[in-house]
Amino acid sequence: MIELGDIALARYRLAPYLTQTPLEKAPGLGADVWLKLENVNRTHSFKVRGALNAMLSLNQRARDKGIVACSSGNHAQGVAYAAQLVGTTARIFMPTTTPRRKVAGVQLFGSQAVLCGDNYDEAEEEARRVVRDEEATFISPYNDPMVVAGAGTVGLEIFDTLSSIERVLVPVSGGGLISGVALALKTLKPSIEVIGVCAEAAPAMYNLFYDMAHPQVWDTLAEALSGEIEASSITVSLTQRYVDEIVLVSEEAIAEAMRWLLFEAGWVIEGGGAVGVAALRSGVVTADDRPTAVVLSGGNVDEESLRSVI
Repeated sequence: MIELGDIALARYRLAPYLTQTPLEKAPGLGADVWLKLENVNRTHSFKVRGALNAMLSLNQRARDKGIVACSSGNHAQGVAYAAQLVGTTARIFMPTTTPRRKVAGVQLFGSQAVLCGDNYDEAEEEARRVVRDEEATFISPYNDPMVVAGAGTVGLEIFDTLSSIERVLVPVSGGGLISGVALALKTLKPSIEVIGVCAEAAPAMYNLFYDMAHPQVWDTLAEALSGEIEASSITVSLTQRYVDEIVLVSEEAIAEAMRWLLFEAGWVIEGGGAVGVAALRSGVVTADDRPTAVVLSGGNVDEESLRSVI
């Protein structure tokens, strides 16, 4: 299990490579609502934090065995960027439905994008087979203490910028982001309310959190949030311990949030990154006067998806 010190160490480790992302006031969402702009990070996603922290934590022997990852896009680009920084390459297994922009991002950083399977789970199955057969090093998008610690640096930055914060909304997929952010913020200020937001079409963590059985739907604007979760993942117990509530938002609410972010806030945000705004604007989470941060986890949206919501 990780602690606040691991997140602080991750911040120190990442400092030479990544700069702090802005926390921007969003008056159109409420009296005291702020947007954490992970879309302006390297690779346009928070995922680079965990991927790079994990890569920098590996010894040379582990790197030499070959780096393998699986991702619907953002973790893929994070691993590829991290591999380039340390002078190696990675093989990234991605569903055939992955947006072209995310595939191109992997290739831009010199790693190999292996397109296979109709969804994340099928792509991960192939990645795991390669890891077993070749004894390669696998960097999970969420079930890795170093990945969670890297993601947790988002929470440290929010608190450093706005220590009066009382509530935070965080997108949820495998739980790497929300478990790290929640651990950091709850340790620093236990009264902070941490709310996770899942797409209705990608309810894996919601199901585990509430012992429910909502179906997974692969066709979603929030493709970055799709996929099942290993029941033994460290993120499950961390989420259950530190997160107050998880809510679901509809495809319609996600589309509306993407439009609002584009035309009112001036940011191109992917569906998975827009779910926190969707929760506020649809009323799934009630807007109030408390200082609230909403994490925009990524901005890697392809032209087709963007056109479909405009």
